[in-house]
Amino acid sequence: MKVKSDYHIFREIFEKSPVGMLLFDREGTMVDANQSALEIMGITTPENPPKINLFHNPIIPCKKEELVGNGVINFQNQLDFEKISDFQDINKTPPPITEGIEGTISIISSGYLVQIHQSESKDESCELLISGEKYKNFFEDDLTGDFIATPKGEIIECNPAFAEIYKFPNREQALKSNISTFNPEDWETLTKRLKHEYKIQGHQTTHQRPDGEKIHVVSNLVGIYHDSELVQVKGYVFDDTERKEAEEALKRSEEKYHRLFDEDLTGDFIANVDGEILECNPAFADIYGWDTVEKALKWNISESNPFDWPYMVTRLRSEGKIRGFQSWQRRQDFMRIHVVANLVGIFNDSDELIQVKGYVFDDTERKQAEEKLESGQRRLTMILGSIRDGFVSLDNLWNFIYVNPCAAEYLDIDADDLMGQNLWERFPELAGTIHETHFRRAMNEQEIQYFEAQGMLRTGKCLDISVYPSTEGISIYWRNKRRSDL
Repeated sequence: MKVKSDYHIFREIFEKSPVGMLLFDREGTMVDANQSALEIMGITTPENPPKINLFHNPIIPCKKEELVGNGVINFQNQLDFEKISDFQDINKTPPPITEGIEGTISIISSGYLVQIHQSESKDESCELLISGEKYKNFFEDDLTGDFIATPKGEIIECNPAFAEIYKFPNREQALKSNISTFNPEDWETLTKRLKHEYKIQGHQTTHQRPDGEKIHVVSNLVGIYHDSELVQVKGYVFDDTERKEAEEALKRSEEKYHRLFDEDLTGDFIANVDGEILECNPAFADIYGWDTVEKALKWNISESNPFDWPYMVTRLRSEGKIRGFQSWQRRQDFMRIHVVANLVGIFNDSDELIQVKGYVFDDTERKQAEEKLESGQRRLTMILGSIRDGFVSLDNLWNFIYVNPCAAEYLDIDADDLMGQNLWERFPELAGTIHETHFRRAMNEQEIQYFEAQGMLRTGKCLDISVYPSTEGISIYWRNKRRSDL
C-alpha cells in the first residue's frame, strides 16, 4: 500500500477543497490559487489569472508589518466589484456575493498561505475549520519537535513533541523558553547561516535541556524573512541521543579492537583464496620482512610456501578452521622462518570459501632450538648406543626411560620392553643389595656414587658401577672391572 506524503496530501486538499486557497511567494506575488479561490474572487479565467500582490490589492486587505509581527492574521472584506474589475472577466457575470469574503493569512516556509471563504456560507466556513483542524493535527501529532522562534531564540510556537524532547511539563512552559540557551554558540552560528542559506538540513549538535541533561539533536531549519531580513526561524528537531550514543559506543569498540589489532604481536591478516593480502597488522608485516603495512598489502602470502597454501585452502574448504599448523616458509627477503598458524575460513551465503583469516607466530627460534636439541639427543643416543658398557636412565619414580643395547643384553631383555617399567617391580631381587643402597643415596641425596659389586643380576663378574643423579632422576653406568684394576 503506497502512503501519500504530506506534500501530496496538501496538494489534494489544495486543489479539491471548497475553501479558497492562494499561495504567495515571499515577495507577495501570487504563485498559485485553487478553483474555489478564483470563483470566490470572481476570476473566471483560471488559465490566465491576473497578477495579484498580497500587499497591494483591493480583494485581500493585508499589511506586511502586521503579518510578519503576528505570523498569522484574520481578515474580512466587503467586495466592491467596481474596484476589483481588473481582477475579473468583464464578459462574465460576477458571482452573487453579498456579504464579501473573510479568511486567514499565514506565513509558511515558501511565503504566505491565504485561505478565504464567503462570509455568508456556513458550509464553507465549516470546510475552512476542518482544513485548519487537519493541519493543526499534523502539527500537534508530529513526533518531530516543531517550533517557530525569533532570531534571538524566543519560542513563538511549538508542538507537544518539542516540549517532550526538552522535558517541559507542558507546551505552555515550552512557549516561555528560549531555544538559544540550549547551546548559545550553536544557535548564533545557525542564525548567521540562515541569513545567507535560507534553510539548513540535517544539522547535528548537542543541546543541554533545562533540567541539565545533554541530548544530541538533529534539526532542519528554515528562515522566514521580511524585506530580506531574517525575522523568524522555523525548526524541526529530533532527539537523536540514543542513536548517537550507540554510534559512539560502536566507534569506541572499533577503536579498541583496532588498537588490539595494530598492537598484537601475532601476525594477523585477511587474504583471498589466491593469497592476496586484503588486511594485515604491523606484526604480520614485520614477520614477513616488510617495513610497512602498505608494502605487505601488495604481497601474496602464497609466495612464502607455494606448496602449503593450496593445501591449507583445501583443508579450510572442508574443515572451516585449522589450528596450530606448522610450516617452514620464506619471507619476502627469502630468509627462512618457521611459523605456527591458526586459520579460519570465511564463507559466503553459498557456502563458498571467499577469504582466509589468519593468525601467525614466528616460531623460528624455538624450532631451531628444538631441532638442535633433537640433533644433540640423536648424537647422544648414537654414542650411548655404540659403547660396550651398560647404561640406563631412570626417572624420579624409578621408571626406565633409556636402556642402551649393552645394558639390555646384560639384563637379558629387549630394551623397548623395559621402557616405562619400574626398576623395583621388574627386578625385585635388587632389594636389600648394595645396589639399592647406592641407587637410593644418589636419588635422595643427589650425590654421585661409585662402587664395585659382583654384578647386578649375575654373579661371577666384578663390575665398576657409577650412579649420576639429576633433577629428573638417575643414570647408571657399569663396566666389567679390568684385570689390571684388580
